[in-house]
Order: sequence, then structure tokens, then C-alpha cells
Amino acid sequence: MPRLSLIVPFQCDSQALENTLVSVLEVRAADDELIIVHRGEYQDPYGLGGNEATVIETAASCSIAEQLNTAYRRASGDVIQVVVPGTVLESDWCDDALVAFEELDVDMVALGVKASSSHDLQYGFESDAMPQRRLTGQPSRIAGPMLSGTMIRRSTLECLGGWNSRIPSDLIDFEMSLMAKVLGLHVGVVEGALVHSQEARPMVLSHYEQGRSIGQLACAFSEKSDSAITVEPLVKRLGHLASGLVNPKLAAERLGWVLGVRDRSWVEPIGKRIELARKALAERQSSWEDRPAVLSNPGFQGSSQDKSRKAA
Repeated sequence: MPRLSLIVPFQCDSQALENTLVSVLEVRAADDELIIVHRGEYQDPYGLGGNEATVIETAASCSIAEQLNTAYRRASGDVIQVVVPGTVLESDWCDDALVAFEELDVDMVALGVKASSSHDLQYGFESDAMPQRRLTGQPSRIAGPMLSGTMIRRSTLECLGGWNSRIPSDLIDFEMSLMAKVLGLHVGVVEGALVHSQEARPMVLSHYEQGRSIGQLACAFSEKSDSAITVEPLVKRLGHLASGLVNPKLAAERLGWVLGVRDRSWVEPIGKRIELARKALAERQSSWEDRPAVLSNPGFQGSSQDKSRKAA
């Protein structure tokens, strides 16, 4: 079974971080690696740095994507899991997922996330809605996991170049889901593997800014995705804008979207990111060609892609 590296990026809420660290320390296996990454705010009051955890301090200006990238490059596990402060883990939360990573050609596994403020279980971003950002509780329909439910093979993360630090932090998990869809990554779900989110992830962007940024991503990915992602016609977008005018927040987001899809400023950097990832994944595939086929894990749901490669 591959060794698991748990990355906890400290943001601003000390109580949320403490609750999550208690949960992780209670349920993790002896060989699981715990990495706490912060921007100078965490004082390690319980002396976890050393035997219990690796504590990494980054520059105060680092975004969450930069924190995560710094941490995963220090990680030794074959599988990386992001544990956002405020998350509580069940005792067997990762067992089936790690078996899937061991036996199948799996790039990512989405864990179900249940927020304390909702009874709904969400697995990730809906594939059919791309490039719109919409969550789904149907495992068969996801393109990729939410940040708080992300388990990803370290070699896949290396091929992708990590999380995209050039876009707003609110959207780094959504952008990775777009990458997964465009690159045809094998994204699976282990149903019943839950993490509990005691606190909603704070959103920094306004509704207009979020809509505009998603529109910029839509523009870039639709142009560089070989038709895997398409943007609906302008007249339809304008119709959506008109229908949202009764809701100021929705109207602001849709206006941002309409303007964002006309903004080509992210086309070149996203295109380069996709190109480099394709090349890296092809090189990894070549190195795996002689690996023996393996049997499927009956408790695992995944996309219908080649399952002949063993975990690396």
C-alpha cells in the first residue's frame, strides 16, 4: 500500500487548524506523513514539528497554491491528500482509496465531503457542466474533487506541475478538475469515504470576480482542449445574464462570466501548462508500459479508462 502524505495548509483560523490536527493525529496510520505548511502564523504550540509532523514556513505572501506546492515537493508519500483546516476525518476514511491507488491506474480519488451546514454529500465538480463550476453529489459525474476531498498520486501532481499559482486561490481545485478533464485523467470515487467539513472554505473573490475568473478559465481551456471543453454561444450567455437580474449576486457572477470568456489573457499560460502536462504524462506512460495488469477493486468507481498500469 502506498504511503500517504497529509498536507494541512494553515490559513487564518487557529481553532479550525487545531481541530483538524487532533482528528488527523487520532486516525492516521503510523506510517502516514503529516505536513503542516503556514505563512508564519503557526507557532507549533504542541511541538508537533519533528517526530509527529513536518512543519514548513513559507513567505507571508504565499498563496494556498504556493503553500501546497511547497509542501508536496517535500512529501515522501506516493499519494497526497489535502486536509483543509476545519476538516474532520473518519477512522477508515482512506482505506479503500489507498487500495485503489495500489491496484488501479488511478490519478485522483475524490472523497465525499459533508459540510456541517448542509446534509448534502458532495464529491466534486460536475463533468457535464464544465466549464461552468457546479458541484455534484453523483460519483459517476465528477470531473475532479474539491480541494478538501482531494487525494492525488504524487507522480500525477508532478506531471501537472502542481496547483496553478497564477489563478485566484478560490479556483485552484476547479482548475485542476478542468485539467483532469482535458488530459483524460482517471478520476475515481470511493463511495462512503467521508470527510466532514466543520467550516466552509472562505471565498476571497466577489461574485463578479469569481464569474470573470471562471470565464477566463473557460476561454483558455476551450481553446486548448481539442473540444473536450466548449463555451456556449454568446447569445445564450446573454440570455443567462438577463435571467439572473432578479438576483444581484447571480447577476454579478454572470456579468463577470460574459466578460471573462472574452478575455484571452490566460490562454497562453494555460495552454503551456496543458502542453507540459501532456508531455510529462506521456513520458510516465512510457515508463509504465511493461507493468503487469492488475485486478479491479470491486468497491471502487472510476472513469472508464485504461486500468493496466500499476501504481508508481
